[in-house]
Amino acid sequence: MTAIGLIGLGNMGMPMAKILIDAGYDVLGYRRGDASDFEALGGRAMTSPRAVAEETDIIVCCIPSDAALEEIVSGPEGIASADCTGKILAELSTLTPEVKAAQAAAMSGQGGLMLDGAISGLSPMVVARTAVYMLSGEEAAYEKLRPVFDALTGKHFYMGDFGAAMKTKLCANMLVAANIASTAETLAFGALMGLDQEKLVEALRDGAGGSIQFMARAGRMARGEWDNVLASTALLAKDIRMIEKTGTELGAPMPILKNVRPFYETAIEDGYGDVDVAAVYAAFAKAAGLPIAEPKGKKKS
Repeated sequence: MTAIGLIGLGNMGMPMAKILIDAGYDVLGYRRGDASDFEALGGRAMTSPRAVAEETDIIVCCIPSDAALEEIVSGPEGIASADCTGKILAELSTLTPEVKAAQAAAMSGQGGLMLDGAISGLSPMVVARTAVYMLSGEEAAYEKLRPVFDALTGKHFYMGDFGAAMKTKLCANMLVAANIASTAETLAFGALMGLDQEKLVEALRDGAGGSIQFMARAGRMARGEWDNVLASTALLAKDIRMIEKTGTELGAPMPILKNVRPFYETAIEDGYGDVDVAAVYAAFAKAAGLPIAEPKGKKKS
């Protein structure tokens, strides 16, 4: 049985773990907190990232922040705290390119190799194996990990030199940010015209303007149901800032992104940072003078 390390057992990592376990892999997992749910799936919980690396040469990582990646790779109990010869880390998080590059160098300094990667999709898409995985870096390493990604999804792509996967993810999230904001804007417009929100969502869902994000968020917006977090407002806003910074440096015209970003920032300022990004609707409703339905929302005071 081939062993695979999986660091980061969250909304994306847990369904990935189940898929790999069901595919017959021996999955060694690590998270800071309790991992009993992971063990219940049949995984083996490890005590540190280095402990994972000591038992496998293939590690997949999906974590929330730059600081987490630095700890996982370069920390006292990180993967690169000892020899990494022959080990490959596929890093799938949306993080600062400079931090990814620095941790790739740390892996290389210990004889290992890191692939830059990203996932485009929601956690239900990971479960259904329809999420898109992008990888970049040494192509031979990607080919070695191909069976792993074949198990995880029917859609994975080699994008080229290290960093190309993150650049692709920025493009993907640029579309996501505009799509979610457009959905919120449309529902607020419909409400101002006196349309029933639930009927409007049903009518638009499968029409020419429908999308994955509309399917995932429009109903939540109409009902104020943003307690079940697929991705938080704060998380997408972080990516929006990164996209805008990159675009500014490149001189890219970004009228759409620059006009929707303030609505995400307003939602965060109003206490919707930690709930699902569908709550950006609250910022559009506020601007339109509309009431905000919140039967299940977790708006913070």
